[in-house]
Amino acid sequence: MASVSKAPLVWIDCEMTGLDTENDTIMSLAAFVTDADMNLLDESGYEAVIHHSREQLDRMGEWCTSHHGDSGLSQDCLDSTTTAEQAAEGLLEYIKKYVPERRTGLLAGNSVHADKSFLVKQPYKVVTDHLHYRLLDVSSIKEAARRWAPKDVLKKIPRKQMLHEARADILESIEEARFYRETFFLKTE
Repeated sequence: MASVSKAPLVWIDCEMTGLDTENDTIMSLAAFVTDADMNLLDESGYEAVIHHSREQLDRMGEWCTSHHGDSGLSQDCLDSTTTAEQAAEGLLEYIKKYVPERRTGLLAGNSVHADKSFLVKQPYKVVTDHLHYRLLDVSSIKEAARRWAPKDVLKKIPRKQMLHEARADILESIEEARFYRETFFLKTE
């Protein structure tokens, strides 16, 4: 029988210049840490906007150029003085504040495998090296629900705003995971 996990969850969302891990980079990221029951351990979380040059931004595809331009993220990246190294160090420091022991906190989020594919690269690798190898991917639960849950449950799934802004997106992911927990899984005692 599997044991009940009390491992904290490290919720991270990244906005990137695209999805090509060889050529694209993280533009912004946000993180929150919750306990195993998805209670926020800190309301402020961690956020960073990473400096990008005009040349880097000009290489973005049409969707990213349009969306990140409209949201203001592209301009925020131009204005930022935060390096990727500083963002990685700040993120690791934030995580260690709530999850000091290596390999205990699980990376969590929606389609978090995509975020992890960028976080395993330098300089962010220090973050994934600190986290457990397992993930809690809310998108997987959603896909299972879309296939096997009763229609009345599907109508109640929290609607996402689709802002593609790191902080808003990760808070929506936590809220969505809470819904699935309350709907499909037993409460821990």
